Amino acid sequence: PAPFRRPGFFTYMTPPPPSPPEPAATRPATPADPRWVPGLPFTARLRPTGEFAFDAPPADTLTLLELTPEDLGRRFAARDLPFADPAEGPAFWASLAESAAALTPWRREVRVVGAESGREIWARIHAVPRADPGGGVVWAGLLVDVTDLKVAEQERRAADQQLATHFDNTPLAVIEWDAEFRVRRWSGRAEQVFGWAAAEVVGRSALDFALIHPDDAAAVSELMRDILTRRQPRSRRVNRNMTKAGRTLVCEWYNSVLTDDAGALASILSLTLDVTERHEAAEALARSEERLRTALHATRMVVWERDLMTGRIEASDDLAAFFGLPPDSDPTSDATARAAVHPDDLPRVRDEHVRLIATGEDVQHEYRGGVPAEDGGVRWYSTRAILVRDGGGAPLRVIAVSADITARKRAEREKETFDRQLREAQKLESLGVLAGGLAHDFNNLLTVILGNAGLTRRLVPDGSAAHGYLDHVDAACHRAANLCRQMLAYAGRGQVVIDRVDLNRVVRDSSALFGVSAASRVRVDFLPAERLPAVAADLTQVRQVVVNLVLNATEAIGDRDGVVYVRTGVATLTGREGGPPEADHCPPPPPGRYVYLDVADTGPGMPADVRARIFEPFFTTKFAGRGLGLPAVLGIVRAHGGTVRVDTAVGRGTRVRVLWPAAEAKESTKSPPTVSALPPRQPSPSPGGRVTGTALVVDDEMYVREVAASVLEEIGFEPLVADGGEAALAMFAAHRDALRVAVIDVLMPDMGGGEVLARIRAIDPAFPVILVSGYPDRGLAGLTPDGGRTLFLQKPFHPEELANAVQAVLGAP
Repeated sequence: PAPFRRPGFFTYMTPPPPSPPEPAATRPATPADPRWVPGLPFTARLRPTGEFAFDAPPADTLTLLELTPEDLGRRFAARDLPFADPAEGPAFWASLAESAAALTPWRREVRVVGAESGREIWARIHAVPRADPGGGVVWAGLLVDVTDLKVAEQERRAADQQLATHFDNTPLAVIEWDAEFRVRRWSGRAEQVFGWAAAEVVGRSALDFALIHPDDAAAVSELMRDILTRRQPRSRRVNRNMTKAGRTLVCEWYNSVLTDDAGALASILSLTLDVTERHEAAEALARSEERLRTALHATRMVVWERDLMTGRIEASDDLAAFFGLPPDSDPTSDATARAAVHPDDLPRVRDEHVRLIATGEDVQHEYRGGVPAEDGGVRWYSTRAILVRDGGGAPLRVIAVSADITARKRAEREKETFDRQLREAQKLESLGVLAGGLAHDFNNLLTVILGNAGLTRRLVPDGSAAHGYLDHVDAACHRAANLCRQMLAYAGRGQVVIDRVDLNRVVRDSSALFGVSAASRVRVDFLPAERLPAVAADLTQVRQVVVNLVLNATEAIGDRDGVVYVRTGVATLTGREGGPPEADHCPPPPPGRYVYLDVADTGPGMPADVRARIFEPFFTTKFAGRGLGLPAVLGIVRAHGGTVRVDTAVGRGTRVRVLWPAAEAKESTKSPPTVSALPPRQPSPSPGGRVTGTALVVDDEMYVREVAASVLEEIGFEPLVADGGEAALAMFAAHRDALRVAVIDVLMPDMGGGEVLARIRAIDPAFPVILVSGYPDRGLAGLTPDGGRTLFLQKPFHPEELANAVQAVLGAP
């Protein structure tokens, strides 16, 4: 028949081909009852006589309907099925008759009572009729037990009804939306709040009826888009809504998104609370508080009142903004009160508050704020408070006036800092002059010792024990020279080659010099900042600062377990930084961008008297012979235009921060006029490779002249010596044709080496000159690189160093 040939229907009714039997280990488990079947195929025949025959496996029909096929046939013929509700019978038989008459598929659900158990059984019938050639109708179909499904549906409907009843009894309006933001559920409370019945809004979008206040429509539409795109799976919003009668409400909406197993949006649930009365009360209170603030604002200070019973505070201005706290801070909370006061001042402020309430005496005190000012400095406040009592004498409230006195405190601190730095600068200047002078004279003495030791070594036969003694002399001289360099660094007069220096790289490259062995109980942790700008500094002196600070921190910890933290970063100085006056040990650097080096230790810290002296030369808490490490650090940093800050206290370790000026992005490297290897002329070597000619030696120290002259004579020159600049210029003019090189001291009483060099250059711009000094920053100002015609040699120097410098400036092998 035509209905049987509908596309796809035959496929639906035809059972799938049998599968090979599965192994016992993988075969799905079956219910305990072996007669259970998911569906019962059957054939039913209605003969022209009205007789009804039902053909199905007997065991299956007994399992499903608790009836045999014969019983089913007789009951069908007698129109006597055991319906759970007899009223369902007429409709069932009418559907069967319609299928037989029109030969249309028969689909029906039937609820019967089991003949043996008496339980309700739900069965779903799918059957296709065809005309029997012998007359009558034959159905081929499937009978499915859907009892569990129907029971679950009934339980779900009952649970939904219970939940809906609970929702209707709460002050929350419950609204469920589908994935297109159309109303799917509209609770009874929603009907009461907004006035629309569920039948009026279910299936409609929130924008299809006047639920949203026009002024809030754009914001709500944006929220709806965020919810639909799942950018906000949960949200809370307060907005205005309209009732069906046109009244404006203020409602709180709590929205959540539900997704299906595939992650697609399934529904949105909104819980809505009418807060109109609460909102109106809050607005009235705000208007009252605004009137109070306006009345008190004429004081031009913050006037505040605290109710001691409720903790409520009223103020003439925003207390959070006044104390620099977050805008949402609750002024009545203890946490906010603590945050408004510096932790070190908090106990004193609390004691004053307790004394006020206990005695009733007026209090006035100054204290630091807990939040830094906008420029990073310390806030200062002054508060005067009085106590108000009730009729019985009990404390009732506190009325206070608070003033911001930061500007006054900063002026006092700046004056104190200026006075201290002036005294410190005068002391350091005096010590610097002394240290520089000592270093200069000491370098001259070391030059004589090193030079004579070197010359003596040449006269001593190989294998002589005297070589060992001379080695000791050399080693002692080099240690003394290093001490002189530290003294010069402290005086800020060491030789400086400014370059772009990567501070992170210097720390990493210097780690091997920190002196922390594997057996040490001190650990050094390096915490570098990313993308650190370069600093404009001398690489060698920066390395000296890093090593000195780390070694000093390691020694401060001693034999205990501890950690030295080395940290780098960037700081912007505004010139208004706070902090204790004794923290800075250099004049304040100009505002700008700086790169800092922090070296902090977990050692015992320092008392105030020790901290005040740590940068004095030869002051040390260690054994004798130490005490120039930190003074050298201070001198180097001062020479670079930076600053040193020390933060320490007994029991909490020490942190030293060094601030270096950050190099500009395109800052060029500056080098002193000390090194260049382009000789202006080639002297004629004497037999055996020795140079010949006359050399001029100029130095006000006789023994230094003698050493230099001896070295020059050793390498083939005839030396001429002068004890000052005027004598040197006279000799240069008299022996100009014979002179090949000049060795000139930078510092001399009558005329400095720089002036002598300038006078010689005016006569012969290409004449080779070697400048020597134990005080390298004096006499070199204004000199520029000149292609190798001028070299600088630091005192003390070894004879070989002077010989190498002569050969370099002359271009000899």
